Amino acid sequence: MNGRESLKAKTLLRVSAWTLALAIATPGLAQAQDAAAADPAAETPEGEQDIVVTGIRASLSSAQSLKRNADTVVDSIVAEDIGKLPDVNVSEALQRVPGVQVQRDVGEGAGSVQIRGLGGVETTINGRDAFTGVNRTFNLQSLPAELLSRLDVYKAPTANLLEGGIGGTIDIRTRRPFDSVDPIISGSVRGRYADLAKKWDPMVSMLMSDRWDTGIGEIGLLVAGAYQQRSYRQDFNITGAPAPRTDLIPGQTVNSPNGSYKVQVQGVRRRVGLNGTLQWQAAPNLMFYLEGQYSRFRTEQDQNGLLVQSNRNANQPTQRVPVAGSFTTIEGTNNLATGSFTNQPFTLLGVSRDLLDENQTYAFGGEWHNDSGLKAVFDISYDKSYSELDYRELDLLGVAPRYNQDTTTDVPSFSLDGIDLNNLANFTVGPLTQNVNQSYGKQYAGRLDLTYDFNGGFLSQIAVGGRYADRSAIFYPVRFFQNPVRNSPANVSQFIIQNPVDDFFSSAKGASFPQSFQIADPDALRYNFETIRTALGIAALPAITPLGIFDISEKTLAGYAMAKYQFQLGGIPIDGNVGVRVIRFRGTLTGNTPTFASVTDPVTGVVTRTQTGFAPINEEPRRTDVLPSFNLRARFTDELQLRLGASKVLTRPGFSSLTPSLTLVPGQGAGSGGNPFLKPFTANQVDASLEYYFSKTGSVSLAGFYKWVNAFTSTTVESNVDIGGILYNITRPANSGKGFVRGVEVSGQTFLDFLPGALDGFGVQANYTFVDSETPTLLNGAPTPLSNLSKHSYNLSALYEKFGLSARVAYNWRSKFFEGIFAGASGGAGVPAIPAGPIFRKGYGWLDASINYDIDETLTITFEGSNLLRTRRESYYTTPTLFNDQTVDDRQFLAGFRFKF
Repeated sequence: MNGRESLKAKTLLRVSAWTLALAIATPGLAQAQDAAAADPAAETPEGEQDIVVTGIRASLSSAQSLKRNADTVVDSIVAEDIGKLPDVNVSEALQRVPGVQVQRDVGEGAGSVQIRGLGGVETTINGRDAFTGVNRTFNLQSLPAELLSRLDVYKAPTANLLEGGIGGTIDIRTRRPFDSVDPIISGSVRGRYADLAKKWDPMVSMLMSDRWDTGIGEIGLLVAGAYQQRSYRQDFNITGAPAPRTDLIPGQTVNSPNGSYKVQVQGVRRRVGLNGTLQWQAAPNLMFYLEGQYSRFRTEQDQNGLLVQSNRNANQPTQRVPVAGSFTTIEGTNNLATGSFTNQPFTLLGVSRDLLDENQTYAFGGEWHNDSGLKAVFDISYDKSYSELDYRELDLLGVAPRYNQDTTTDVPSFSLDGIDLNNLANFTVGPLTQNVNQSYGKQYAGRLDLTYDFNGGFLSQIAVGGRYADRSAIFYPVRFFQNPVRNSPANVSQFIIQNPVDDFFSSAKGASFPQSFQIADPDALRYNFETIRTALGIAALPAITPLGIFDISEKTLAGYAMAKYQFQLGGIPIDGNVGVRVIRFRGTLTGNTPTFASVTDPVTGVVTRTQTGFAPINEEPRRTDVLPSFNLRARFTDELQLRLGASKVLTRPGFSSLTPSLTLVPGQGAGSGGNPFLKPFTANQVDASLEYYFSKTGSVSLAGFYKWVNAFTSTTVESNVDIGGILYNITRPANSGKGFVRGVEVSGQTFLDFLPGALDGFGVQANYTFVDSETPTLLNGAPTPLSNLSKHSYNLSALYEKFGLSARVAYNWRSKFFEGIFAGASGGAGVPAIPAGPIFRKGYGWLDASINYDIDETLTITFEGSNLLRTRRESYYTTPTLFNDQTVDDRQFLAGFRFKF
């Protein structure tokens, strides 16, 4: 056993031993907390005056009560909280939670998040496993925030939670008719303006709920729907990876970018969410429900770009020729500042990139209880998901007399001299591409949970349960990459348009870019692809590649047992739970894998691997996992409590990581495959949380955690693999060594009720997270941190609510983070190489705000804004003067009203 394993074992042993000692020290001294659990908001510290909570106060009070009375470490956001900010999807709402970090996708929260540094997050909807396509995770972008009742983020597990979240579990709760005793008709109508796209779009939502007494019992019905449309624009500027060159400045090695790439992204996103629930209280102790959810997330995205590659090419000695005397370096470095090349090839790109995600869930369940404390809950569900990504591209190829690059401007910029970019006679037509990924997923699942509550004593509850799930995933890839037979632009001139954006990165001071040029019309690629293919004389047709097909099915049978306990130790109430979850897993993987033969070049003697055909694959993995968990809470006073926990967690590899089939992108010479022998990622973790609740809406907490991750993954690369006459670099995942994630979270919230008059409407929310990590991936002999993980992040919100006015300003910030590894570059014999190094994303902040005014009890006027600072996100290779990319997105402004009757 090595030192780290020994420390892990000792720590878990100490936590378990101390917990066991507490559990057996004073059994029989327990005093139940049933009243507090039944109405957590009713707990009021001694001497505190009652305060009527509404609006933001009500949402903070509810979220605080959920955290205070949970069985483990949980943070929650309730619907009122989400509704007070311009959070259009689940991911954006989650960014306010301590320990949660989100990526940005064209200016909004991306489809997945990290909890405490790890991306293996289990997502459930109303406690049921949720997923998108062939992914194990659910695309959090696809669900409109208006449909939510609340979000619960479980950072430490209990035995009755679904397995699958090494980072944690996010449970998305939707509304049900029995949540309210009164009939409800509510909704919202808003318009949203994007200042770069310069467009208005609608956002509407509606909810109707009622319940009736009938001859067969009480029946409740709820239907809800939401529609969001968002136009957007993103300016994306890329500086090519650096390489050492001695031919630019005599006697000096210059780290020079291999070109420039400007990408202008414009698109529209549409979200549809529908939710319906029927509840039937058949008897006072018997309730059934029938539930359905549907979500549809559609993106139509146009991309146009200008790509310049200035790296040396020995086969083209008359192109990309450095202009003597034009090159300078950034002061104190060997990194390029300015420089020019003559006879420079470049590419104008027209692209359509469309995404569709559809998810459907249908469930039937119920619950029954008797007076002796026995309760049974069952749920049967069917999930169906479809995802499609359709990428199409047509290039125009040209050669400019001169290319100028300048990295000293506000963002690195460039220009092309001596060529008219709007004259089609200066171009030839380049490759025509289509890549389509079609993913089908479905799941049948059923679970049964039994609990028995005890009246007093050491044991307060015994819970047992089981779940069976049958999941399948099918993936079909279409790949098409062909050079035209007739490459004159005249053959497709009707499908070529003027670049629609003439103010690319206008916010960057002093920067200069080509703004006016011709591109293939993305709509023509979208709707007239076959006509274009025929006009270019291309006979080949887009086809499904057998290398990438996979069909995977999994059957899991899980059972758990959990005991809740309570007692007193030295007058301190102690409660918690201890349990174990056992999962039996059985899978089937089918697809195709390439067969190869070794071919020796008769001249050079170089041996390459060349594909000769296909061979079917059929793997049947089996495994059993045991996941123990323990949680303890010590309530020192009514306001102060301590939580401790120890557990084992698990995440299974994604389906695309398991199949040996290959996914190929011919235009990039890139390929990826899976590994059917890839093992799940497991971690042992300990958690602690000290929480102080000083009012219904006021609290502070300090939490710490340590996760020993037992198996990260690394990437293996096989270069120059000949498949169908095209050379590919093939990447596959492999289990690698162990690592850790550890950190601290600090959070607090309160309204300033002690201030006089109108000032007591002010409030504040704040949280800070520190996360440190280490993985087995080595860079220059040292382990790297987890990718996309900031060591430091915080949220700060200023609140005001009084006299019908409700306002909030929310700022989210994260420090720089590691994005990946730059492979380095060699300059040839005698030239110092640029060593491999990290790619970092600079730290950045995001500012949102909202103002709401209640006209009366039924109508509220709303004004909201997102990305108010128009944040620029930037990354670099190893050092900040080796630039990688810069991105800016729209500011979003929303105005409208909410109503409730």
